[in-house]
Amino acid sequence: MTTDQESEPLRWVMVYETTDVSLLMLVKSVLEDADIDYTVQGEEASTLLPLGPFGAGLSRHGFGARIHVPEDQAADAEEVLAVLDEEAAEDDGADD
Repeated sequence: MTTDQESEPLRWVMVYETTDVSLLMLVKSVLEDADIDYTVQGEEASTLLPLGPFGAGLSRHGFGARIHVPEDQAADAEEVLAVLDEEAAEDDGADD
């Protein structure tokens, strides 16, 4: 006999999107270090046009990589990945 939890399919949610291949590698590394399962959609396409941070607007047109995690790990992933956004904001402020 199976439980309801076993019969429900695992739901994946998107937690990050980028066109920057270098940032994608960093995001994957951070998730692996935090022992968070993930899958990347569009990773191959992001290497065809290596735009880096300059391609930020293209991600909504399908050129970016989308990182998905299981729904039950999404809060942890967003918390860990928020550190990357904070560091990027600090780096931008350091240029002033």
